[in-house]
Amino acid sequence: MNDLSKKPDGVASTEAADRSNPDYIVSVRFSDFEQEMADRFGERFVDYRRDYYKSLNYDKNGFLPDFPLTLQVELVNRCNLSCKMCYTINHSEAKATLDVETLTRVFKEGQENGLPALMLGMGAESLVYKPIREVVDAAQDADIMDIFFSTNGILLNEKMARYLVEREVPRLVISLDAATPETYLKIRGKDELENIEANIHRLIAIKKELGTRFPVLRLSFCVQEENYHERQAFLDKWKDVADYVDFQQLVDFDPVTELVETGDVAEKPAAPAGMDHPVCQYPFNSLNIWANGDITPCCTFFGKALVLGNVKDQTLKEAWNGEEIEKIRDQFRPGGTLCPTCEVCLYSREEENFTDTKGVGSAAKPAAE
Repeated sequence: MNDLSKKPDGVASTEAADRSNPDYIVSVRFSDFEQEMADRFGERFVDYRRDYYKSLNYDKNGFLPDFPLTLQVELVNRCNLSCKMCYTINHSEAKATLDVETLTRVFKEGQENGLPALMLGMGAESLVYKPIREVVDAAQDADIMDIFFSTNGILLNEKMARYLVEREVPRLVISLDAATPETYLKIRGKDELENIEANIHRLIAIKKELGTRFPVLRLSFCVQEENYHERQAFLDKWKDVADYVDFQQLVDFDPVTELVETGDVAEKPAAPAGMDHPVCQYPFNSLNIWANGDITPCCTFFGKALVLGNVKDQTLKEAWNGEEIEKIRDQFRPGGTLCPTCEVCLYSREEENFTDTKGVGSAAKPAAE
C-alpha cells in the first residue's frame, strides 16, 4: 500500500498540519478517499500530495515546485444559474470560451512536466461547455491524475453521470448552498434543488452498479445570511451520501471591477488582528487559466487583476518562472508587502455568519483539502 501518512523515510508527516485546513473552509470528511487515490495511482500520487502539503509551508521551508502542482481552468465564462453572490453572473464581461485545441496543447505541456492535478470549472459552469467530454478525455490522456470536476449539478443527467463514472474521474465537486428548495431559490435564482438531488443520487447508484468509488463526491455550502440556519440540516442530509462536505466563507467580490480597472480600491478592508505576515499558497503551487486565456496566480475573481500573460501566446512554464509571479510570491514571503489586489482578496471574507461554523459536524474527521 502507498501510505500517505508516511514520509519517504517512514516517519509520520506532520509538517503541514497547521495549514491543511484553511480558516475560510470547514471540511467534514466521511471517507479516507485520499488513501484510496493513493492506492489507485501509486507512488506518484503520494509524491504529489506530499509536495502539496510542503507548498502550504513555503515560507518555512522555501519549497517551490519546478512546475505548478495544480492547474485550474475556467472553460467558459457563463452559467445557467443566477447566484446572488457570484461575480460571473453579476458583472458583464465579453463572452469567452477556451477551445479544445488550446486545452489539449496546455495538457500536453502539463504531461511533459508531470502536472498531477487539474480543476475544471473555476468561475463558471463546466457542463454548459459543449465539448466537455473531449476536455476530460484529453486531460486523462495527458496522465493528469487528480481531476476535480466542478458543477452545479443541473445538467448532470444520466448520460453525463455515467460518463464520469465510467471514466472514473477522481473528484466531482457540486455546489449546493442549501438544504431546502426555498433557500436554494433565494440564493441561486432557480428552483432546481430537487432535480439536482435526484441527479446526485442517480450518480451514486451508477457508481454502485459499476462497482467503483470514483468520482469521490464533495458537496459545498457557501455560508451566508440566507442559508446560515441550514448548515446542520445540510450536513445531516448528505453525511451518508457524500465523501466530504465543505462549508465555505462568503467573499465580497464587489471590489474586483475597481481593481481590474484602476489597480486599487478606495476603501480597503482591515487586516485581522494578530497576523504576523500574510500567507497565500496559490502562487507557490498553482496556475489558473480563465476562459479568455488569461493566466493568473489566483483562482478567485480577484486574480483577474493579476494577469501574468495569456495561454494563447505564453506557456505555463514561462508564466510559472516569470518575473511577474515572482513579484507576487515575494509579497507572501516574510517581510513582504501586499499589493492592493492581494490585500483586498485576503481580507474581504464575510465573518459574521461563519464564526461558529467550525462547530458544525465537529464529531466528524476534518478534511485536509
